[in-house]
Amino acid sequence: MLKEVEESFRRICGERIPFSNIHAVSMSLPQVLDVVGYEEKRVETLSRLKAGYPRFIAHAYVERILDYNRETKGIEGPQFILNSRKAADHIINLFKIENALIFEDEGIVTLKIPVGKEKEGEVLSFIQHTGCLVSSRKAEDYLFKKGLIDSIFPEEARTQDAEKRIIRDLKNLYPGKGLEVFLTNSGMNGIYTTFKVLDEIRATEGKDLWLRLGWLYVDNIRILEKYSRGSHIFHEVGDLTELEEFLKKEGNRVAAILTESPTNPLIQVPDYPKLKELLAQYGIPLVADISVAGSAVVDLTPFADVIVESLTKFACGHADVMMGAIFLNPVSPYFRQLKDRCPNFIEQPYVRDMQRMAFEVEDYQERVTEIGKNAAILAEFFQKHPKIKAVHWSGSEENHGNFSKIARDKNLHCGVITIEPGIPLEEFYNSLELLKGPSFGTEFTLNMLYMYLAHYELVSTESGRGFLKEVGLDPSLVRISVGRENPDLLIAEYKKALGD
Repeated sequence: MLKEVEESFRRICGERIPFSNIHAVSMSLPQVLDVVGYEEKRVETLSRLKAGYPRFIAHAYVERILDYNRETKGIEGPQFILNSRKAADHIINLFKIENALIFEDEGIVTLKIPVGKEKEGEVLSFIQHTGCLVSSRKAEDYLFKKGLIDSIFPEEARTQDAEKRIIRDLKNLYPGKGLEVFLTNSGMNGIYTTFKVLDEIRATEGKDLWLRLGWLYVDNIRILEKYSRGSHIFHEVGDLTELEEFLKKEGNRVAAILTESPTNPLIQVPDYPKLKELLAQYGIPLVADISVAGSAVVDLTPFADVIVESLTKFACGHADVMMGAIFLNPVSPYFRQLKDRCPNFIEQPYVRDMQRMAFEVEDYQERVTEIGKNAAILAEFFQKHPKIKAVHWSGSEENHGNFSKIARDKNLHCGVITIEPGIPLEEFYNSLELLKGPSFGTEFTLNMLYMYLAHYELVSTESGRGFLKEVGLDPSLVRISVGRENPDLLIAEYKKALGD
């Protein structure tokens, strides 16, 4: 029997995912009402959370430091624990914050700003979108030094040359490519760094417009919406005609294009050879976020100037480390400038996070191979089930052709699938006895109400739901990050949830 089925306490609202890990980056939201309560910030839901995705929910150790600052340093009003002094300075300059104070204490950086709802909201959103927050392990070490906690959470790690080990293992996935690899403290810092550097470079060439191909992950969207000088979206991924016509008129303005390979949550993939050929006519660089599949599954080096991956997902596999990677392609005309300038915006991962990741990344290829096989089995089950309206995955009729152009092996599949239940959402989701919460890329199967957790402002309004329908997004989508469990046991649980 699956552990979470046998031990139902693991699925209680607010429990950590993974259950016993203080550094867990997900939490259990077992009922639709829990998801709504989380999004609407209801006290009865938030008070039960023992964890959460760190860019959205402050870790308990970070909250402890905030309390410590108030008690011992007299810090009142809005304060933020950041990854570095560089991040604090960047926020102050970006938002033109006057009378800000920066406190540094044994590696912990606290930014205090004057009271003001608008600025506080801007800073909180920036930290969420760009991932410049402090690591839970760094916070843990600080609290231990101060005598505020009794012990350090025990875990397997590679303590020698951790950063070199990770970069070596990632480069080994791209033999002979000569990629420059930078580690970042989160996947979103990798996206933000790439955006800032390319935007600065292209601004000197008079390029001011960023393009988004497909419905991207929420914070990828927000970075371009909020911090670019202009952005434009093309919802249709499979047909590049609209993009082609747009470039005929505005191609000389375009700074770069951001794609996801595949997209989140519909697992769509553009025709990259055709896209690359089209962009080459205008000298437009291509940025590919490959987090939904991962470097061990897809290779975008023939097409992308920059590849970004959230290592928190499949490279980690255990949902307990925040980290990202930037892969710079030496064939890009912007390679040298990117290599020189990326360190200006990169937030370095904490040493203990790298030590943990160095251990976890060793199983990366084995992990995604097994997960991909399970994903194909589950997708086939859902495709044949009369109570499932649609299944979005890398092997579908819609996606397989273009996915095969970037897949490392024809038998490799993306470990994320998305389904549209044909029965009431509450009936399916509430009765499902598997783990349910945010994030993906885990060795255990994790189910998420994607549109609710990523775009609740659209799901919760009539106009928003109408818009989602227009762009082909069902508000009731359930994104499934497939794990390494026995697929027969998983299917048995989905059958029960579907009323079989």
